[in-house]
Amino acid sequence: MGKVKLTLTVDERVVANAKLLAKQQRKSLSEMIEQLLAPADTSLPESVPTTPSALRLRGIAKGTLSRKTDKQIRDMMYKGRYGL
Repeated sequence: MGKVKLTLTVDERVVANAKLLAKQQRKSLSEMIEQLLAPADTSLPESVPTTPSALRLRGIAKGTLSRKTDKQIRDMMYKGRYGL
């Protein structure tokens, strides 16, 4: 199975400390995170696909963004990042 890009939102200090730890362990931050997530992959039953579609994930997160469409969220992101 191939690799995919994952975007996370994490506190700056946590990222800085994690990068230092990764450097001390001579690993990439991606490798460390993959090792942390790997046990979750083996705990899934065989019948559950490891790459669920977006439709199956819909409704899991209950927050202010869960009531917005992808386009609305993308527009908010661009407005915040680029002032558009």
